[in-house]
Amino acid sequence: MRQLVVAARQDGEGRRHGAAMRFRSSSLLALRTLLSGRPPARREIEAFRDARLRELVRHAWERVPYYRRLFGRHGITPRDIGGVADLAAIPTTSKKTLQALPAEDLLARGVDAERLVAHRTSGSTGLPFTVRRTWLEERVLNAFRWRALRTFGLRATDRRVYVGISRPLDPRNDRLPQRLLHRLGFRPHTIVDCHQPVEAIVRQICEVHPDVIAGLSGALWRVALSASAAERRLLRPRFVYAAGEVLTPEMRRQIGQALAVPVYDAYGSHEFNLIAWQCAQTGVYHTCDDLLVVEVLADGKPVAPGERGELVGTSLHSFAMPFIRFRLGDIVTKGTEQCACGQPFSTIRAIEGRMHDFFPLPDGRVVLPSAIVGILVRHAPWLGEYRMIQETMERIVLRAVPLFAPSVAEIGRVRGMVESYLGAGVRFEVELLAEIPPDPGGKTRLSRSLVSPIYDGLDWSALS
Repeated sequence: MRQLVVAARQDGEGRRHGAAMRFRSSSLLALRTLLSGRPPARREIEAFRDARLRELVRHAWERVPYYRRLFGRHGITPRDIGGVADLAAIPTTSKKTLQALPAEDLLARGVDAERLVAHRTSGSTGLPFTVRRTWLEERVLNAFRWRALRTFGLRATDRRVYVGISRPLDPRNDRLPQRLLHRLGFRPHTIVDCHQPVEAIVRQICEVHPDVIAGLSGALWRVALSASAAERRLLRPRFVYAAGEVLTPEMRRQIGQALAVPVYDAYGSHEFNLIAWQCAQTGVYHTCDDLLVVEVLADGKPVAPGERGELVGTSLHSFAMPFIRFRLGDIVTKGTEQCACGQPFSTIRAIEGRMHDFFPLPDGRVVLPSAIVGILVRHAPWLGEYRMIQETMERIVLRAVPLFAPSVAEIGRVRGMVESYLGAGVRFEVELLAEIPPDPGGKTRLSRSLVSPIYDGLDWSALS
C-alpha cells in the first residue's frame, strides 16, 4: 500500500492550490489508512512525515500570525526545516502561551472561526483552552482513532457506550455524511454522563447492551467495582478501552477481573485527538506517527529509550489551527523506535498524564472534579492555571493563577455555585496565586483528594 507516499506527493499540489487541497490530501490519507488491512511501511511513514512537516511549517509561516512572529524572532524560515530531523530548530510552545493569545493569532488567515468545530477543554492540565478544527480535519483525526481501535477488535456496527463528560453536540460537527453513515449501520456511541451516581451509570449501560464499553479510566473503574453480579452478566462487552485519564495497573486488573474482558488503553488529547494506543501483544503504546510527531524531552533535549520526559507534539493534519512542537504537559517514558510486535510505529511506555482523584462528600456522594471544573469554565472567565485539593470532606480549595484580577463579587458568585452543587456543609475556597509550582516529579495533578487518593504512592518507575 502506497497511501502515505501518494499523500506526500499531493502536498506538492497543495502548494499550488492552497489549504483546500491540503485538507483533501489529508482526507484521502485518512480514508485509505482506515480501510486498509495493514499499516504503511515505516519508510512510507517517514517520507510522509518529512513532506507533511515541510508543508505545515510553510503554511504556518505564511498564514498564522503566532508562528510567523515565533519564527521571525528566532530567524527561522521554511527553508530551514527539511523534515523531522530539523524540527528541534523550532522553539517549543506551551499551552499557557497560547491560552493568553486571541484566536486570530492562532488561526490561519482566511479561515472563518465561526465555521470551525470548537473543543473547549475543561483544563485537564489545569489550563482551560479552546482547540479549533475544520469539519474535514475532525474527520481525518477521527479516522486515525478508528484505525487504532480496530486493532482492539472494534467493528463499525458495534454498540458502543462511552462513560464520560456529556457535552452538547456542536452543530458544526454534525453533517449529512455522518448522518448517512449512521443510517447505514455505522453506529455512533452512546454517551453516559459520568457525573451521575454510579448506580444510574450502570443501569444506563445495561440498557444499551453494549458490545464495547469505553470511557474515562476512573469512571470505568467505579462502574466495574459497583456493578452487581447480575449487572455484570448483562454487560459482558467484548472488550473495554479507557481514555482521558491515567489507567493504573491495579485499575486495569480490577476492571478486567470484574467484567471478565480484555482492557485496553488509548492516550489522546483535544489538541491531537489520538496520540498513542496500547499494543495488544506487548502492552507498550504505539504512537500514531502518521498523525503527529512525538518528541519526549527533558531539559529541552531528547531522552533515551527507558527515560522519562515531557511529551511535545506536532500535528501533521491541523492546518486551521496548527500545533507545532506543542508542550502537552504530560510526562511519558520513551520506548523503542519500533514496536517488537512488528508494527511500524514508535513507542512510549508509562504515561504519567492526567490524574483525577474523586471527592467523597459528607452526604455519601462521590463527585468527579470535572463537574466542578465545568462550573468554573462556564462562569469564571478569569480562570487561568489551577489545581484543586480536597483537604477534608468539608473543604475543597481551588488554587488559581487568574488571567485577570476577578472582583470579590465574581469570586463569591462562583464559590456560591460550586458550594450549591457540593451541598450543605462543604466549603469551596478560592486562593489566587502568582504561580503554581509543578508537582514533584513533573506529573500534573489537577485534582487531588487527601481524603481518598487514587494515585498517591504509585511507583512510576515500576511501570516503565
